[in-house]
Amino acid sequence: MRGKLAARQGDSGNLGILIVDCGLIGRIDAVWGYHVGDAVRSRVSSLLCAEVLRPGDFVGSMGRDDFACVLSKVDDPAVAVLAARKTLRVLGAPFWIGEEEIFASPAIGIAVFPEHGDQAEVLLQRAKSACALARTLPGLVADYAEDRNNSAESELLQENRLRTAVSENALELVFQPQYDLRLGQVMGAEALLRWQDPAAGLISAEQAFAAADSAGMVTGLVSSILNRALRNVSEFRYSAGLDLRIGVRLPASVLCHPELLDVVQRSLGTWSRRPGTLILGIGDTKVLHSDPVARETLGRLRELGVKLSIDDHGMTMESLFQLAAMPFQEIKLDVSAAGDLAVTPKSDRILQSIIELAHQLRLAVVAVGVTDDAAAARLKELRCDYMQADFKGPALDPVHFVERFGFSEG
Repeated sequence: MRGKLAARQGDSGNLGILIVDCGLIGRIDAVWGYHVGDAVRSRVSSLLCAEVLRPGDFVGSMGRDDFACVLSKVDDPAVAVLAARKTLRVLGAPFWIGEEEIFASPAIGIAVFPEHGDQAEVLLQRAKSACALARTLPGLVADYAEDRNNSAESELLQENRLRTAVSENALELVFQPQYDLRLGQVMGAEALLRWQDPAAGLISAEQAFAAADSAGMVTGLVSSILNRALRNVSEFRYSAGLDLRIGVRLPASVLCHPELLDVVQRSLGTWSRRPGTLILGIGDTKVLHSDPVARETLGRLRELGVKLSIDDHGMTMESLFQLAAMPFQEIKLDVSAAGDLAVTPKSDRILQSIIELAHQLRLAVVAVGVTDDAAAARLKELRCDYMQADFKGPALDPVHFVERFGFSEG
């Protein structure tokens, strides 16, 4: 690939490099095997040649999921952008494996010769860097820019620090209590990741999982979080008499890793916890609609006995219809948008309808965003099951959680 690219650089005119990460082959390899992955790779390459590239252009391999498209003459950088957008459209069509309809999730980085470099190795590296950025952008296409290189370096260093934090068991968790609205007492807690990066400060769970995904250590991060959460909740039981269920929120993308089931089983076994006391809250659930690996992993977790909760604030009604057929047992409902239920009867009726619908789907309801005792009392009247509320106090580290809830609140 590099030799062919170097040869083309001797021609007159500019060159455009597209690195296409199709986000598909690795997942197919894991489910159906490398022979099926090879067939799909060949199909992707044929589509790029037939539908995107011109005579004189060519496509080569840069890895299991990556393809490098060389546009032999690019008079205007906009030509490369148009080719990238056409590639997204072409790869947006489903790939059929038997009766399964599989979708790619492509991202594309662009580098142009000589603007972005005059050596083949440099151009490929910079197009790859742009591709990594494209994965984070709504349009899924990015070109190389010098000022972004520092950002890429910063992200790489953060990935390395996360790897160190996981290996040294240095990640911290805080715990938000969950209340049984019928009984009026703490019945569980949600473990929330708090990673204090020495260079960047407090890192959100979403950023941590994005860094773990880039570093290829998603299951390592999940293992670290689960083991810390289960260890702490076991200590709550033995040191303070708190026999609680424990919730951990994970992005649905982690379900695309088939080894997740083994990670969960090992964690439960290490801390002698019954599977039913672990609740995995699944966010960004749109992945479940298109990825059979994620759906299969979800089903196997349910068979293991782990409880599954829909924890997706951006969920649409269409998504709910699709999720209703999946093995969830709980749904989180953000009630903050409802306002004061005492003065907004329409909001009250909407909440009542949603709670009744969830119960008809055999989903327990956990209300979040509850603002005060009056709202909690009304939710109880509406037969909401549980509440996770900031007004009851902030999320606490394990020591302060035991001090606050280890004895009767009365």
